[in-house]
Amino acid sequence: MDIIIILISIISGIMTGIITGLIPGIHVNTIAAIMVSIAAFLYGYGIDGTGIAVYIASVAVAHAFFDYIPSLFLGVPNDEVFALLPGHRMVKEGRGIEALHLSIQGSWNGIKTGVSILLIVLLISSTGIEFFKILDTYIKPYLFWILSSISIILIFSETKRLWALLIFLLSGFYGMVVFGSALVPSTTAAFNGLFPALAGIFGVSGLIFSLFEKIGDLPVQKEANKLPIDDKEIQKSSIRGTGAGIAVGLLPGLGAANAATLLLLVENWLDRKSEKDTSQYRYIVTTSAINTSDTLFGIAALYFIEKTRSGASVAMSQLFEGDFSLTALIAVIFGISMSAYVSMKIMKQYSTFIARFISKLHYKGLNLSVLVFLILFIYLTLGGWGIVIMIGGTLFRDVTSTCKRSSSTSDGILLASCNFILLQLSK
Repeated sequence: MDIIIILISIISGIMTGIITGLIPGIHVNTIAAIMVSIAAFLYGYGIDGTGIAVYIASVAVAHAFFDYIPSLFLGVPNDEVFALLPGHRMVKEGRGIEALHLSIQGSWNGIKTGVSILLIVLLISSTGIEFFKILDTYIKPYLFWILSSISIILIFSETKRLWALLIFLLSGFYGMVVFGSALVPSTTAAFNGLFPALAGIFGVSGLIFSLFEKIGDLPVQKEANKLPIDDKEIQKSSIRGTGAGIAVGLLPGLGAANAATLLLLVENWLDRKSEKDTSQYRYIVTTSAINTSDTLFGIAALYFIEKTRSGASVAMSQLFEGDFSLTALIAVIFGISMSAYVSMKIMKQYSTFIARFISKLHYKGLNLSVLVFLILFIYLTLGGWGIVIMIGGTLFRDVTSTCKRSSSTSDGILLASCNFILLQLSK
């Protein structure tokens, strides 16, 4: 393992992660897929699978830190339903920098705690590995009931439960269609059906939605001289978030958004007798810790239980052909730690400047450029069927967002029709 290659991978990964984090619609999975597709070319220049894996991990962690900036300061909507998100509410109060610093603390604590746990497991060597494998084997027979219970809790937490149930069922149907289609490459390929599906759900849909959304004017953001909650509360929220991130990273079918919603219910319950409601601040810390620890343990699962739990881990599994070694894991943990530390320092030092700079960008022009890039990229790598899957994911997410504000059945019919068409095309 060449330490120079590792350091170059970390530095270039941080730089890439900052760019992908600050530009809406660009996902880490896109970078991971590109790296797998050009791996053979990089091997010719002495960059091995470990170097590429460290680069992907560094991108993922830096992205997790920086993508909170555009989610806060770009496209804060006028619609009060969406503005009730804790971060957006603080931005509208001129306290966006405070929200950003809460996110920095949560993200950094998630990595610190997660890496500490991983190092302890590695120090006890085979015992720790066996523990994760036994846990995975023990949970597997009950996984359906665990995930079903979590899903039921999430559905009943919604005000429009029938809509939530419909969206839940159709999202499962959409996943079956995407993974069951013989018209796109299997998940072993660098570019497969998962790429346009995720691009549609998490990228294209938001970009299109933002083009037609009326954006509110942001007030001047105040300096964050003091955080609204003390260090003790930050630590407690970070630990809860890290624990949830570990669960998300190791368990299939459970996403960071699901865990964040469950923990929001917990935060509200903890604040039920409190004179001062601090749940919105703890929620920001918790979700940030989830994102970074999920990134870490999603990759660690590849070594401990030999399962892929994220786009980054899928890419690494392809690079190592399923044989992810201890040496590679240690290099990746080192890369993640360095990437997190540098990202944290940059965010703390330049957060105010970055936030004010990015809020002055031509938001709709930026989103339109990224939208065109994603559509062209998917078409060039997966052809027309990739576009069909992307459209399905886009309509699914847009209708899901619309359902939060409207009880019209036409949106649900549109979604069902979209997925039915995808099913027929995949036969």
